[in-house]
Amino acid sequence: MAAATSDVNEVFSRLFDHRPFLRGEIEFFKKEFEEKRGDREVEELFRSLELITEIKEGQIEKIVNSSDDNLPRTIADVQVALHMCEDTLDTEKKFNSEELLAKKRCERRCRLATVQQDVQEKLQLLQESYDDKEQSMKTQFQQLEKSAGYI
Repeated sequence: MAAATSDVNEVFSRLFDHRPFLRGEIEFFKKEFEEKRGDREVEELFRSLELITEIKEGQIEKIVNSSDDNLPRTIADVQVALHMCEDTLDTEKKFNSEELLAKKRCERRCRLATVQQDVQEKLQLLQESYDDKEQSMKTQFQQLEKSAGYI
């Protein structure tokens, strides 16, 4: 019975235990990866170090000199732009004041009332003109009927 159990365990481990196979595959992948990669990272680090050293020795002085030359003009330009922005904001505040808005609303109401009154007057004139025309046409038709002898 013990022999059968050990045989079953051996068969089971051969069929379902993949650790030895995976360990070999991982080692192979690691070896291939390291061989192909080589010393690229070290070379990149050395190139970065060379570039940093070059910048430190030559470029920093150029940047400082350029900043000294151009920074005052840039600051003056920024101050002018800031002043222009402040002027624009002040102008906007003048136009957005509540007093101005209330005044404009009142003006619009007055204009609206005037226009409405003008329209009413014109409508009244048109109505009167229409009524006069209607009356004159009735009179004319009555005269025509009299002359024709219908009445």
